[in-house]
Order: sequence, then structure tokens, then C-alpha cells
Amino acid sequence: MARHAGVVGVDWTEVCEEANMVGIAKYSAYIPRLRLSLAQIAEAWGRASVQKGEVAVGNYDEDAFTLALEAAFQCTDALGQPPDGLFFASTSAPYREKQLAAYAATVCDLPRTVCCMDFGGSARAGLHALLAAENAVRSGRISSCLVLAAEARLAEPESEWEGLLGDAGAAVVVAREQVAAEIVDSASINEEFTYFWRTDTSPFVRAQPGKFSQTYGYVRDVAEAIRAVLERRGLRPANIAKLALHAPEARAAAEVARRLGFDPRMQLVEPPGQSIGSAGAADPLLALGAALDEARPEEWVVVAGFGEGADALLLRTTELVRTGRAGKSWKEWLAAKTPLHSYQKYLKYRGLLRDDDGGEAITNVLEFKELEQDVRLHGSRCQVCGTVQYPLAHVCINCRTPEKLETVPLSRRGTVFTYTVDHLIANVEHPLPMAVVDLDGGGRLYLQVTDFVDGEVEVGTPVVLTYRRLHEGGHNHNYYWKARPVR
Repeated sequence: MARHAGVVGVDWTEVCEEANMVGIAKYSAYIPRLRLSLAQIAEAWGRASVQKGEVAVGNYDEDAFTLALEAAFQCTDALGQPPDGLFFASTSAPYREKQLAAYAATVCDLPRTVCCMDFGGSARAGLHALLAAENAVRSGRISSCLVLAAEARLAEPESEWEGLLGDAGAAVVVAREQVAAEIVDSASINEEFTYFWRTDTSPFVRAQPGKFSQTYGYVRDVAEAIRAVLERRGLRPANIAKLALHAPEARAAAEVARRLGFDPRMQLVEPPGQSIGSAGAADPLLALGAALDEARPEEWVVVAGFGEGADALLLRTTELVRTGRAGKSWKEWLAAKTPLHSYQKYLKYRGLLRDDDGGEAITNVLEFKELEQDVRLHGSRCQVCGTVQYPLAHVCINCRTPEKLETVPLSRRGTVFTYTVDHLIANVEHPLPMAVVDLDGGGRLYLQVTDFVDGEVEVGTPVVLTYRRLHEGGHNHNYYWKARPVR
């Protein structure tokens, strides 16, 4: 069919549909490498282990913000041009008052004009950010938007939810071009129901368990939202290839599928919580990514989340669905893991056995002065000899030419040039490797190494730079770049 104005035979309906297409252009996931088994949790509290499985646990220097950044880097690395919107969603953000979308945009080296928004308050925040991004792109307000969702939620020690919550991050890029899965429609249900909550004075997620909560706080609402979006498009469950659900547990997701007439074995994507624990606001995006990993072109996909109601999105994959994933697949992330052999270390990593507010706050004058090099990761390149150096400088360290250096972004990949193991550092994890890293394309940094196993750090080890918590001070979290071995 011809697609040019003025040519006889143009299918204008098809042309208009293509012009209005908005959907997922890229998607990625990040699961921290550490896993804590349910048997370890039970043993720590002197209980018999009746469940198999494990939960994903962030390292001592990871939180919802850094988990989201890990997913974000994969998407931004795969994009040809930076997005002009960034939305961040989490119920466990490390700040109660501070916009993390703007902080994430700076770390990702996006322009200062990028549209930034934060979402929270409910596990539906991830899908709400996705819906807001779709509306912003469809309206023409922005051309593309990077949506981030991540959680590092705390359950009270010895509670039954301790083995049900996991840490993870997810990212999707919503755009009009290079769409892998078009967002066709959505439906929402909203009604007060106390199931999961966390008050402003408690660090712990709490819930009212039981069949009643699962039936009326989850199954009823999610099924109603999915039914509504299917009816609006004249579709039946048999037309849907993949059903991706955020669920408090796998049995609840299967009950939704059966109630609507889906085949749980053939159509239902295994909920993320079944493998790594529920990651709240990130769960729907993780489930959607797992569905797209296995989807074929021209298939219908439904994704849904819950919390005082439910949201359901209907998507249609395109011929580009195979190119939509950025970074590892969901199954590859699940396989890239290391056991955390100590429950006590888990408590320590969670900050439940320590108070880290030792030290003075970093003045915002210094932060502002060094923002470009310390957060955006920019260095200097000599316009005479081409040498790249870090930190920013006015004189070339190679040819000694003054005032002939330009500011350039540095690569986040490199190799260990040399290293030492510090046994005296005041750190949660010690001894701690400290490495001199030569970055691809130039630049050399001296960094802490994280996410390593003993003996993994050697001269020549390939590493990737990751943005993590460095220390606490002045009642504030302080972040900086670290190196981690490539996984």
C-alpha cells in the first residue's frame, strides 16, 4: 500500500493509525545479584521452613533510586537520542522530600530541560507513571519519556511478609518511533480497601493477609479492570497471547486468570514475585518485560497492577518487538545471582543493625561546583593531543597545553588498571577492593568496587560504573560512582 500524500490508493486510516501510535520503544530490568532463601529467614527465627524460594536483596549500597538507575542506563545506552521526559515511581524512595526524577535525569546526563515527575503512594505508581508518559507523548507535550520504577521495601523482621518482598528496578521508554509494543487502551478501577500500607512514621510495609483480602483487594479489582479493557476493544481472553500481572502471590494471579477465562499455564506470565519477591511499583513493568521477551509480532498483551483498585493496559506488539529489549532478558537476570549466606548480613545491609548518620553533610556549594564531573560523569579532552582525563581540568596532563580542553561525557565501561584491598575502611562490607579504572575512550578514576565475590577483582577485570550510596552524613544520603564487575 502506498504511503505518500497525493498518491492514489493511500489507506488514510492506516496512515492515521501509524501517526497516532504510541507505545514501548525500549524496556529493561535490573535485579540485584544477592538472593536470600526463605529457608534462611525461617531458620533465623527458629521456624520450620515450609516454603521454597528466595527473594532478591539489594547490596548495602543499593536503594530504590540506584536500582532504577541500573535499569535506566540500559535504556539510555540503547537510545539514539536522549528522551525529553523522565518519570520515577516508587513507594520506597530514599527521600520523603526531594525529586528523584530530576536527580536521575542528571545522573543519566539528560538536558536540564527534560520534563521530570515523581510518582508514589501505591504499588500502582509504576503503571501510573507509564500511563502519564503515554498521555504526555500522545498529546505532543514530549516526544519520548523514560519511565523508571523500583522498590527496596522493608518488611518487619519475623513477619510473614519478610519472605515476600524483593528488590528490583525496571525501565521503559515511551515514544512514537521504533515502537515495539503499542499501548492501545487502558482501564482503571478505584476504591478504598485496606490491604497493603505503610504509614508516614513506619519504615515497614504491612498488610492484612487472608483469603478475604486477596479476593476483594486483588482478584475482584484486577479482574474487573482487565474485563473492562477487553470489552472496550471487543476482545476475548482467547485473543490475548500474554497476561502479565502484578500479584501478591502466584496463586492470586492464577485465580484472576481462571476467573476471566485465561489458561494460566499457557497465557499467564509468571509473576515476578514468584521468583524474586514482590517489587511493588516495579512489578507490572517487570512482568510486562518478561511478556515482551517471549512475545511475537502482532500479538495482544495485557498488563495489570493493583492497590486500592487496579489498572489494566492493553498492548499490541509490532514487528520491532524483538528489538525492544535493552540489556539482559528477564530469565538472564534471574540466573545472574549470588547467595547471601547470612541473615544477619541481610539485616545489616537493610540498615536495621546500624545508624549510618556519622559525618557532616556535603555543602550544596561543593555539590553544585562539581555536579558536572561527579554526577554527570564528564571529563576533559585536550583539543591538541586528544587525551581524555578526569576530573575536569584546565591543563592537559599529557602535552601540558593550558586552556585547550573541552568537556566530554565519559564511558561507564572500562577495565581495572590496578587495585588494592582496604582492610581498614569504615564500610559495611570489608575488606573492600579499591580500583584504578581505565575507562573505554579515555579517563581514569579511583573507585570503590561493589557487587564482587572474593578473587573476582584483578588487573584487567572488565567493569561497569554504577551509581551507588557512598556514605551517610548530615542526615542525608551521599551517592557517587563505583565500579562493579560486568555481569
